[in-house]
Amino acid sequence: MYAMTTQPLRVIECQGTPRQIGQQWGEACRESLRASAETFFSALSQGPSRTSRQDAVRMALQLEANVRAFEPEALELIRGQAEGAGMPYEEAFALQCMLELAVHCSQLGGMCTSVALTGEATADGQALLGQTIDWSPDARVDLLRIRHADGREQLSLCLSGSPYYHLNSDGVGNCANLTLVAPRPCPSLLPLSVYIPRAMRQPSLSAAMEVLVSAARGIGYYHLADAQGRVVGIESTYDDHVLLRPERGVIVHANHYQSERFREQDFTHLVSPCTFGRKARIEELVAQGHGRHTPESVMRMLTDHGTPGGRLCLHDAPPAANAMPLETKATVVMAPARRTMWVAAGPGCREPFTEFRL
Repeated sequence: MYAMTTQPLRVIECQGTPRQIGQQWGEACRESLRASAETFFSALSQGPSRTSRQDAVRMALQLEANVRAFEPEALELIRGQAEGAGMPYEEAFALQCMLELAVHCSQLGGMCTSVALTGEATADGQALLGQTIDWSPDARVDLLRIRHADGREQLSLCLSGSPYYHLNSDGVGNCANLTLVAPRPCPSLLPLSVYIPRAMRQPSLSAAMEVLVSAARGIGYYHLADAQGRVVGIESTYDDHVLLRPERGVIVHANHYQSERFREQDFTHLVSPCTFGRKARIEELVAQGHGRHTPESVMRMLTDHGTPGGRLCLHDAPPAANAMPLETKATVVMAPARRTMWVAAGPGCREPFTEFRL
């Protein structure tokens, strides 16, 4: 069904203190992290804002104090990552602020379509998560298996060196989609790559959501699922949030706000007009298999090419006007009750899904 890849995704084992985890991550992904930084700084310098490497680092470091107050261990992890990869700490920190800088510098395109299914929507009543991860064709994807000091394990899928997608050994997993309102100063802004890992280290869905409610400030939409089959989504802006609940066991999301409260503020569709077509297409596919969905059916849905305005699996497509080129860099499916994640290292129509278990 799927074409074989010559470079299957490998899992990088990390454990110990945050600094040790960062060092192991940096050493194992040295080439990937350094290439990701070079690609990102180059894209910013050539984008609409013409942001230099030095200016990007300076802007990113404005968030350092917020990170220190929120979770100082995250700075130790980044410092260890920089040491392991042989990068300046300041540049490693800026890489962890990739999305925040991209938003500020208007270097964006349409990104990601996701689905959460549970209860009457799935064949066994258990929760399933699935997502396409769309970003620059030059982006790197790495998968970490982290054993924390408290014994909790976590699979973390990293895009260009930033950990955005997780499944932990307590059976809590997440998807993530870009959402935007008009940019404005936000004194409490935190990098996604800092607060999402903290949320996904929590022992329960409710504890993870507590972190997201307190830390999410727009830019990212998330839906989470757990081993008990519970599913919830959260949309946020700079100063507000709304929880999304499943309807008939289903939540789907692309890049626009779906809650009535935020719909008029939505800015994402201006940089990602295909978001409406992608949401409509995933809804259609979910409805066709309602009540029978399995990990395999979610994998098949995420390989769908639909129509030009509703493609879920993105490759070989010209970029939209004034937008960065985009490609599906990974396709991921999770079954939290089974503590299992399947990842295709690229478009799911061309790359095999590899199974990883906690």
